[in-house]
Amino acid sequence: MSNRGGECVGLRVIDLEVGQPVRSTFMAKYRQLLSFASKPGQYLTFMLFDRTGEIKAVVWDNGEKVYHSFEDGDVVRVEGYVTEYRGTPQITVETLHKCDRSEYDMSLFLPCTTKDVDDLLQQLKDKVTAFTNTYLKRLVLDFLEGPEFAAAYTKAPAAKAIHHAYIGGLIEHTVNVVSLCEAIARLYPAIDGELLVTGAIFHDIGKVVEYTYDGPFDLSDEGKLIGHLIIGERMLADAMDRIPGFPRSLALKLRHMILSHHGKLEWGSPKRPKTLEAIALHLADNMDGEMAQFVEVVAESCDIEGNWSNYSRRLERQLYLG
Repeated sequence: MSNRGGECVGLRVIDLEVGQPVRSTFMAKYRQLLSFASKPGQYLTFMLFDRTGEIKAVVWDNGEKVYHSFEDGDVVRVEGYVTEYRGTPQITVETLHKCDRSEYDMSLFLPCTTKDVDDLLQQLKDKVTAFTNTYLKRLVLDFLEGPEFAAAYTKAPAAKAIHHAYIGGLIEHTVNVVSLCEAIARLYPAIDGELLVTGAIFHDIGKVVEYTYDGPFDLSDEGKLIGHLIIGERMLADAMDRIPGFPRSLALKLRHMILSHHGKLEWGSPKRPKTLEAIALHLADNMDGEMAQFVEVVAESCDIEGNWSNYSRRLERQLYLG
């Protein structure tokens, strides 16, 4: 099998059936050495996954040596066959080779947005270019036109598992929240529309640091210890300090929007929303997150016969499909 230049040849997880030979490339996670019950030594178990699903794998021979040949999050080329253990398919691996980063396309293994992230980024730039508030315009464009930030902003997921949990999920979620905020601002003229859109663009920027997404989605050390609200507020405060004459009151309102956008103390907000723009941002953010979860459950239920989805633990209910 060859997967040079990002072209992966081989079976996907969704294609695997018991009895099949396997010669494919997957991403690995949760590797673990376990002791044999009836003889000395250890065998290796781990999970293999791609965009279509995941499957358990086991290495019976030379488990310790194979264990030390790769890390969680590495892409590996495996050869073996699909077996069944207690009614569940698994891959018995005979050989395993860690792939070099140049040998594969990460999008084959991690879920990705179906949207064009460059187009989404340009949509945000176009909105901000029309701003009349020069301070807000410069602040936002300093971020969006910075190559390093833009690359992270268009790649990061919006969550590890709850909503928009895929590559490009952050900017997709952000554009949705911006659109909702624009609609809210039209309904309530007392809202500063440019301030609200700015807060929407920045509300989750801390997630470019909070998450790791070059392998299985996870929280970074900063994400676990500090969280994206505080990270984002610091990023924004530092950027505003670098702009000569940036109005203190405007900076205070923006920082408050970042810190309060989760809405409630029990939902992780250091502060509850206390301005029109802050409450509008919270409601728009919460709406898009909730809607995305419902849409995902409905999409996952497309092959179900009948009027009801499977029970969703996340939503604590079934959804009506009829």
